[in-house]
Amino acid sequence: MKVIDRVKFRPRALHFILYTLSFFCLLLLSPASVRADEFTHTSRHAARLFSYGMLIVDTRMGDVRIEGWDEPRVEVEAEKTVRAGSERKAEHLFDLIRIDLAGQDKEVRLRTIYPGRSLRRPFRGESKLSVNFRIKMPYDADLTLKCVDGDVRVTGLVGREQLRVNYGDVEINVPDVYRLRSLDAHTWIGYVQSDLHGLPQDSAGLRQKLLFQNSQGRQDILVRVRMGGVFVFGGPE
Repeated sequence: MKVIDRVKFRPRALHFILYTLSFFCLLLLSPASVRADEFTHTSRHAARLFSYGMLIVDTRMGDVRIEGWDEPRVEVEAEKTVRAGSERKAEHLFDLIRIDLAGQDKEVRLRTIYPGRSLRRPFRGESKLSVNFRIKMPYDADLTLKCVDGDVRVTGLVGREQLRVNYGDVEINVPDVYRLRSLDAHTWIGYVQSDLHGLPQDSAGLRQKLLFQNSQGRQDILVRVRMGGVFVFGGPE
């Protein structure tokens, strides 16, 4: 079994609460789910994307790590992770998730496609299926991302970023603070942290925000998290 290098975040005060909630959720799992093993399958995808183009990411379950680089293309490493009682059953689950990378040049779309949902039990089995992404994209292209459940880490981008996460932590690197025109980060329940010059903050609770504006800058960053945290740090990694 291949183990992915998971996204690592600094300790947060709120994590104790979230981990406690996760523990009680695990208690509700069926015995069959608890006994299941974890299996992974990795695939690689690529598409041409020019500078100042846009990458659109739409994923449901799993962590996402995005890094800017000086190449006119998007490269994606997708690791499917499933929980199953055997390798044979795992192969069937792998086939249920599809990775779709479409478009080129000015706009590329990356999404995970899950099987259709039942009206009676719309989320049945989804906890067994997740996809972790490692993505490289042009550092000066724009990024739009939606993730239902997973941690997101973005480094080395100077283009516009719009990140929306329902459940998870978001960590954002601002390579050039003087280039930043606006930062609008909000979490409904969670924490916000920043070490940007002139914007130090470390707080947790309901409806936490980070706001910054600089009329001389060029980069805009918008972050919306329903439950989780936002950490913003400046300078090269």
